[in-house]
Amino acid sequence: MFLKVQDKFKPNINPILEKFQKDGFSFEYSTKKTQDLSVLIGELDYLDTESAFQQPSHQVVLFNGAALPAEQVHKIAQRSKLHFVDINSSAELESALAKIQSETQKQSQVLQVKNEIQRKRKELEHLNNQLISESEKKIQFLEISHIEETEKNQNEKSLLHFLDFIQSESVSDDFPEKLFRFVWKDLKKFGRVYTLGISHFAYSGKAKISFFDGVAESTSVAQLDFTAGGLSNQLAAIWGRPVGKIMFWALPKNSQASHLFLEVVDQQMDVGKTNAYIAERIAIISMYLDRWMIEKEIEIVVGRWKNTFKSFSGYTHVVDQNFKIYHANYASGKATGKHCYEVLAGRDAPCENCPILKGKNTSFMLKKDQFVKTYYSQFKFQENKYYFVIYEDVTKINQLHSQIIQTEKMSTLGRLGNHLAHELNNPLTGMKSYVQTLMQDQEVLKALPATAATDLNEILKAAVRCQKIIKNFIEFSQKKEPVLEEVSFNEVLQNTVVLLKTALRNHRLFIDLKDEKIKANAHDLQQVLFNLIKNSCQAMKTPGSIKIYLERRDKKIIFHVEDSGPGFDSTVLENIFQPFQTTKAEGEGTGLGLYLSKKLINNMHADMQVSSTAKGAKISLIFDEL
Repeated sequence: MFLKVQDKFKPNINPILEKFQKDGFSFEYSTKKTQDLSVLIGELDYLDTESAFQQPSHQVVLFNGAALPAEQVHKIAQRSKLHFVDINSSAELESALAKIQSETQKQSQVLQVKNEIQRKRKELEHLNNQLISESEKKIQFLEISHIEETEKNQNEKSLLHFLDFIQSESVSDDFPEKLFRFVWKDLKKFGRVYTLGISHFAYSGKAKISFFDGVAESTSVAQLDFTAGGLSNQLAAIWGRPVGKIMFWALPKNSQASHLFLEVVDQQMDVGKTNAYIAERIAIISMYLDRWMIEKEIEIVVGRWKNTFKSFSGYTHVVDQNFKIYHANYASGKATGKHCYEVLAGRDAPCENCPILKGKNTSFMLKKDQFVKTYYSQFKFQENKYYFVIYEDVTKINQLHSQIIQTEKMSTLGRLGNHLAHELNNPLTGMKSYVQTLMQDQEVLKALPATAATDLNEILKAAVRCQKIIKNFIEFSQKKEPVLEEVSFNEVLQNTVVLLKTALRNHRLFIDLKDEKIKANAHDLQQVLFNLIKNSCQAMKTPGSIKIYLERRDKKIIFHVEDSGPGFDSTVLENIFQPFQTTKAEGEGTGLGLYLSKKLINNMHADMQVSSTAKGAKISLIFDEL
């Protein structure tokens, strides 16, 4: 420690200091005013002067043993840490310095302890600050981790929700629109979206743009070039409106080079979250969209295939090399797995002229009264052979061909009839004129035998009958536009019977009719009656009878044509009015008579019914009363 001594007292102090130094105490004289002064020794005035420059920790007041003046005693009383020592008593001076030394050491130790405590406190504060900082960092890290974990859990829940949605809805017909709505709802969380769309190629090769504007899905037939840039301009030209910024992603799994795109507002869209959302789902979207489009294409192909089967009027089937049916348009779908020759032809073995056996298209009688022409093709699937066979029923075509020939014959006969009528009417008219002239000349009659007048009258009646037959034949052979008017059924019947004298030769005809008027077309009604009476005559193999009579019922007039033939069985009656249905032997009829007759009667706003009685067949023509 440093001390400063009034010069005149140094001789008194030095021996004591030397002694202290030998005992290990360290007192040194202060040589600079900047040094920390521990002890200042001297008279009171000296102490006052020096303490003005340096503030010592302790002051020692030396006096010469005499009593101190009262004013000094007062000053001393106002100060602390002053030691009064008599300069003549080295023991007091040594004791004072020792005491100062002891106090200073204690103060130094206390100060050291305080400093150590302060240092420790600072260290603790530093450690505490470090702990707080580390704790704050850990808390911040935990908060960030918690946020990230929460976001991760939310993303996982969102992704699981997306997977549940896409698995459950991917089979629906409107899957793209539902997918658009689902993704649109999620993307709205990241910012403002104007349009969500997919540009793709259909499996037909046609480029399409399917897009969703938050309300409804729409489709444009157009192609986007994602490599050339300027997508906004391309879409603006397609949609006819300004288009904002476009974000797009290629669908990686899609085999049709498809792209998903967004029309967004750049300042209002979180691009990072949007990219992350799409990146997690785009492979799934691509896979399910691709599968959905493939399934739809398959449905279209299968639908066309089924419609092809349904739309074909003939028989069509796909069979394997063992004649087992895999698909057919007959037997109401119950033919699958059975043999085609069993179901289609009712045989126990393949048809003799089967195109599969012959290796070429064939024609043959498939079953009774059904002649077919076949077209077949062969294909392989999984190393197995299959055959696609079409059976065209040419029975009706052949019958129609025969009917056309018959119609042509009738047309030719009609033209020939007109010519013959002209040629025959001339001599018949001359014959009538000559006979009438002879019958009116009484002188000529007197010169002739008595029976001449009767013979001439018979000749006249025969000529008139011939002219009437020719007239009825011409009217029957000429096709006129159907005009409904009031006609006498009995008159039309009588004109028809004249044409059927040959057919009725072996049969009896009973007519029980009044002169009833009906609304009909005389020409068509005559054709119907001709067909009905002729059919009755042909049905009776032995001499029989035909009855034509009327019945009134519920304001209807019903004309019955009843014969004594074999009638019809129930199976024939079910399809009696179907075209080409006939009970006649092959070559004797076309099966169109009753079919055409019913159509002609229906055109007159009337009806025709066929029934079978115990004595034969009965056909009824039902007209409204006038």
